[in-house]
Amino acid sequence: MGIEILSKDNVQILEEAKDWKEAIRICIKPLERHGFVEERYKEEIISNIESLGPYIVIGPYIALPHARPEQGVIKSQISITLFKKSIYFGKDEIPAKLFVSLAAKDNESHLDALANITEVLQNEEVVKEILKSKDVDTLYQYFH
Repeated sequence: MGIEILSKDNVQILEEAKDWKEAIRICIKPLERHGFVEERYKEEIISNIESLGPYIVIGPYIALPHARPEQGVIKSQISITLFKKSIYFGKDEIPAKLFVSLAAKDNESHLDALANITEVLQNEEVVKEILKSKDVDTLYQYFH
């Protein structure tokens, strides 16, 4: 039961980002490069976080960057970015390393993928292993 809207081309492992804004731009880049989102999508996410706080941090070391469909989504797709060093959000300095970026073209088409992501990420032991992934193939297999 893999995540059908995840392409291996959209999985990456990187050392670090200088701050959370750069991390958002980096993790959305594969979606932009492959035509799933408009260039403005990453800036819309950043703007939303600035307005609403770090709503995208959904658990220890896990972020789910996303914005509304009308904020620049062309076609539904997911990208996964693992940073080896934590990225910190907000005044409370909430850490995240695993960024599962979601582009949903409407309010329903991505629900199966979201359910599968939730299933993977609710197991703390699996998350610990995901965070240790050394290569893209390994990281991809956790979600596919």
